Amino acid sequence: MALITFTSDFGTTDHYVAAVKAAFASRDPNQQLIDISHEIRPFDILHAAVVLKHVFRAFPKGTVHLVGVDSMKDKSKPIALLYDGYFFVGFDSGVFSLLLEDEPAAIVELEGEVSTFSVKDVLVPAAIQIAKGGQLPNEGKAVKEWKKLLGRQLKVTKKEIVGNVIFVDHYGNLITNIDRTHFEKMLELNGKEATYGIRFGRELAENLHNDFTDVKSGDCFILFNSYGELQIGINKGNAAELLGLGIDAPVIIEFFT
Repeated sequence: MALITFTSDFGTTDHYVAAVKAAFASRDPNQQLIDISHEIRPFDILHAAVVLKHVFRAFPKGTVHLVGVDSMKDKSKPIALLYDGYFFVGFDSGVFSLLLEDEPAAIVELEGEVSTFSVKDVLVPAAIQIAKGGQLPNEGKAVKEWKKLLGRQLKVTKKEIVGNVIFVDHYGNLITNIDRTHFEKMLELNGKEATYGIRFGRELAENLHNDFTDVKSGDCFILFNSYGELQIGINKGNAAELLGLGIDAPVIIEFFT
């Protein structure tokens, strides 16, 4: 039987997460269920997409990822999809278009009566069925049109990469959509002698670091993290608070020759 993961915006102070886990246990007490996060900001499908994008491929192929975020958005229909060997169950709110790089192999609309707690009543039985059978539910109606949203896109010219903060983590680190690949291509384009400056807020930095410990406590670091994303932080401090920056804040790399 495949693993099932559970991500939600339910928080941990109420009974909602426990109710969903009780539904899993009641249907199959042997089902292995792994929490990813229940501290997704309420109704924030971009936050959910970024968190899942960082981790879903770390699980074995065939894992079922249950996404219970903004579950009542515009009465979105419950769906299940197959992408790159992984299954996802959730709601057609646009979260999957922000999460996936391209089209899923298949999408089906899940059967079941939508309720005020459809994560428990519709998604749980579907996730268990998929985990046991290793395929999308046969009784599900094929979905050809699904909600697609456009996330923040890089703007790249010969002399600039213009990106944005797309995620602020628990430590207050600012994660951007500027990736190492684009940066290295721009360095190559501008020549070996090219220098660059990184602008964010009122700050201008002129070099990258390899690790956050390259700077003293309280100082700012800028590096490409293990996912290849440009990250701005403060060693043992909260960059989002101290720099006054958050989601959508612009970050610009300028190249000089």
